Amino acid sequence: MRNFKSLPPLRFKADGTFTLMQISDVQDCRGVAGRSLQLLKAALEQEKPDFVIFTGDQIKGYGVPLWFGTQAQKERRCTRTLEAILEPLEERGIPFSFTFGNHDHDAPMSGAEQIRVYQRSALCRAEDAPEIPGYANHAVQVLHSGSDGAALNFYLLDSHGAQGTGYQALDPEQVEWYRRTRDALAAANGGEVVPSLLFQHIPLEEIMQLYRKVPRGTKGAMEGYRIHKGAYYILDAAKVAPGSFAGELPSCPDRNAGLFTAAKEKGDMLGMFFGHDHSNGFHGKVQGVDLGYAPSAGFTAYGPGRQRGVRVFHFREDDLRNYQTYIATDEALLGSHAGTPWYLPVVDRVPSSFGAAKPLIRRSVFAGTAVTLGVAALAIAKGKNYKK
Repeated sequence: MRNFKSLPPLRFKADGTFTLMQISDVQDCRGVAGRSLQLLKAALEQEKPDFVIFTGDQIKGYGVPLWFGTQAQKERRCTRTLEAILEPLEERGIPFSFTFGNHDHDAPMSGAEQIRVYQRSALCRAEDAPEIPGYANHAVQVLHSGSDGAALNFYLLDSHGAQGTGYQALDPEQVEWYRRTRDALAAANGGEVVPSLLFQHIPLEEIMQLYRKVPRGTKGAMEGYRIHKGAYYILDAAKVAPGSFAGELPSCPDRNAGLFTAAKEKGDMLGMFFGHDHSNGFHGKVQGVDLGYAPSAGFTAYGPGRQRGVRVFHFREDDLRNYQTYIATDEALLGSHAGTPWYLPVVDRVPSSFGAAKPLIRRSVFAGTAVTLGVAALAIAKGKNYKK
């Protein structure tokens, strides 16, 4: 068992700054694609984060190559993938933590075994709370530059996986764990809450408040699915930061577990950030709390073209609530010389989920039916002409 108390703490630098990087949806299964590594290395070199948080789907659990051979061979491929993702951080000595995504849960390697792979690294700050549902539910503090008190805190929650035609909601015990941890941090901080950010893979339903319902046929409108079936939405530019982009609707659980309500209770939560929806890169305030995404950082699953990237956070110890955040995109990091991989236009057109695919299927079926009826009508007309 690792002794986490013996690990060097995260701390604001002497100049009062701290940089965090969020990386999401690398999503690979036989090591890591060279193009994905190129993006990750460029981001780490340019932004020089003090800490990195992976927000899930590090492993492409549904990837066919993972499922050949013996169980030992399957687990070796999973291990190789995780080690390849972490190697750029190991080379630079950057500490990290992680959350699980739905496709990490799909992998042919248990969550407990995956945690052990991460924790082989002396740079890993992830712990597990086995008394509550999920894997690697934990919190990580950043200490003041000149004292051992917590200045900033990061919560990391396991948002679980698929359930029926949608996604599993957080467990009530996870929400209560957040409340207990928040209150314990405040008690150790002289009764003052510790400013915090929360990271998990699957977004909360409240992020839909950054979208605007529009009439069908509106330019750029996206058709809803599951609980939003039959409605159309666009990202509300008035509510999100400049440069934001959204290529899909949030794929949230159908049931709300109440985490957002809990997060507003005492004013500690500055923001909540997610992955999962690869083509989204935006953030904006909902009821005073920042909600946002990091887009996909991997090139082996669908995404927003060369707007793939990482989210960067810059904090100042003397003004934590006015932190800065932005997305460092592949295009900005590598420039035009890197080019667009030839396969990307095809990969990026793959529907993000079955729900998102339904409108495409429906349109395809409609188009196919129309063609069939047209051919049939033409055949009938020709038949009538022959009879004449």
